[in-house]
Amino acid sequence: MKDRESPESPFHSAADAEPDVDTAFAELIQAAKADQPDAKLAERVRAGLAYRRALMQGPTGSRSRASRLVAVGAAFATAAVVLVFVYRFNARAHVRISPETSVPAGSPSNQVTAKEMLPAPDPCLGRHAAEGKHPLIDDFEDGDDEVARFEGRSGLWRWVRDTDAKGTAPALLPIPRGNSKPDNRLALHVKGGQLLDWGAVIEFNFVPGCYDASRYKGLSFQAKGPGRVFVAPREVSVIPIANGGTCREDCHNPHVKKIELDAQWRTYEVQWGELAQRGYNKPALDPSRLNSVAFLVHPEDTPYDVWVDEVKFLQR
Repeated sequence: MKDRESPESPFHSAADAEPDVDTAFAELIQAAKADQPDAKLAERVRAGLAYRRALMQGPTGSRSRASRLVAVGAAFATAAVVLVFVYRFNARAHVRISPETSVPAGSPSNQVTAKEMLPAPDPCLGRHAAEGKHPLIDDFEDGDDEVARFEGRSGLWRWVRDTDAKGTAPALLPIPRGNSKPDNRLALHVKGGQLLDWGAVIEFNFVPGCYDASRYKGLSFQAKGPGRVFVAPREVSVIPIANGGTCREDCHNPHVKKIELDAQWRTYEVQWGELAQRGYNKPALDPSRLNSVAFLVHPEDTPYDVWVDEVKFLQR
């Protein structure tokens, strides 16, 4: 077996000696931090990548398997830095990437992070899929804030308002619903004054963050007001990347249906096809990629007083 240092090696000579990739890495990163790109640095890194690729494509037996694996790892690392370098400086005309920066007008948020600009992994690769046999999401009779553990479902109820400090939304526990049957004693209840920003929400997130409910045809629940809510089973596509979804623009625009609540308990049913997003030519809800289920109270519908119980999927 010939060593790559041998003068007879087809991949080593004074003219095509292996570039100093480590030094190129360090200089490339420093240039990126200073926002002063040097095209020659990128060329040097590409040269290193080409050299290592040539090693891997050499004659059979010219290198050991372990050496080839090392070369593969180095090549992937080099390629990653090149891609970050090229992306960073080609994108500067549109958005400057930093831990906290402004994004172009019209974006759903005025902040973006470098992490959010990278390709997002699909949260639905390891999703649970409902069998369509156990539709109950929660009847609240156990008195806790966790949804019923059927068909791989898991999640916690919470009540979020636009006046809450970030990350401080309280757990939502059931309370007696009054004048009820012995087997239907508890329900969720939220009540509050006027809200001026985006309103309030009763919600739970599926854990892990994607659930396949396509074996069902919709949702049903009991509720009473007075007031109005918007039922919103939310896909991962409307959840920002930073929150475990895949959304880069027009986030927090879920498929919804408006429900005018009666002052007395009533059962409501919502089929997937009745839900729609705000805007024109929007796709239908994909129930195989659900991130969460929410009941939204818009600011124009406050003050509010909403009860929710017997949340279920609709069987086909």
